[in-house]
Amino acid sequence: MENSDFKIGIIGLGIIGGSMAYALHGFRNALIYGCDINPDTRKKALERGAVDFVSENARDAIENADIVILCTYPELIVKIIKENKDFFKPGALITDVCGVKTKLAREIEENLPTACEYVGGHPMAGKETDGFDSAAPELFGMCGFIITPVKSSTEKGIKTVREIARYIGATRITESTPEDHDSVIAYTSDLMHISAACLCLDYNNKMNRAYTAGAFRDCTRIANINPGLWTQLFLENHSFLLDEIDRFQASLTKMRDAIATQNDKELFEMLKTVRDNKLTMQSKEPE
Repeated sequence: MENSDFKIGIIGLGIIGGSMAYALHGFRNALIYGCDINPDTRKKALERGAVDFVSENARDAIENADIVILCTYPELIVKIIKENKDFFKPGALITDVCGVKTKLAREIEENLPTACEYVGGHPMAGKETDGFDSAAPELFGMCGFIITPVKSSTEKGIKTVREIARYIGATRITESTPEDHDSVIAYTSDLMHISAACLCLDYNNKMNRAYTAGAFRDCTRIANINPGLWTQLFLENHSFLLDEIDRFQASLTKMRDAIATQNDKELFEMLKTVRDNKLTMQSKEPE
């Protein structure tokens, strides 16, 4: 391993970055260099074998790296690139795991280091907990993965990100523009977190755990949310997310009105549409 001349730098070793480090062991016989500002995370990542080397300084992970994977909060990604622009290896591939792409992709492309390229990536995986202690090599098993190239991305770069996605275990892989990514993610991820959050923002305080079953667990699991990260993601994707919230509110109003007026026929037809739409969504495989 020490003789490998291929290096992967992973900036941020939370649940996604840490899992990426674990899962990429053996990829092109690479050395995995990690970076995290938390000393406890650095210690655990090294002791548990997630990384071969670890540093507090992003430069150490970036310098001479063939692939740099940015796994930090959105607002930090461009800052890290700007601060370390002179240390990227010419020809390096820069990618990320961020859940919002439009603004980020534009700003990364505007600040690309010399002779480097950017191809966005978004593994559709996670847990209701975060941090390195929640990281696991199997996190990405059979997950979805969205590749978001920009105009300057090359076929080689896109192929490499696809290779990474397959290597870590993704089985449903698709390509999208950053804008289309954000439009769809506003529904499949952001709105789902909004829904879980609203269910727990106010609740029936007569309840206790004896009243809960699968429906409660399924609908509120992701309400154990990272407030800092999701504040950024919601606000960064606000234009698409507001459209989805409006659509959701309209559907909720229709459902409420049917119940309030005891309109069993309308309620039945809506629920039949719900079931049909769910089956249709389940059948939509990536191209």
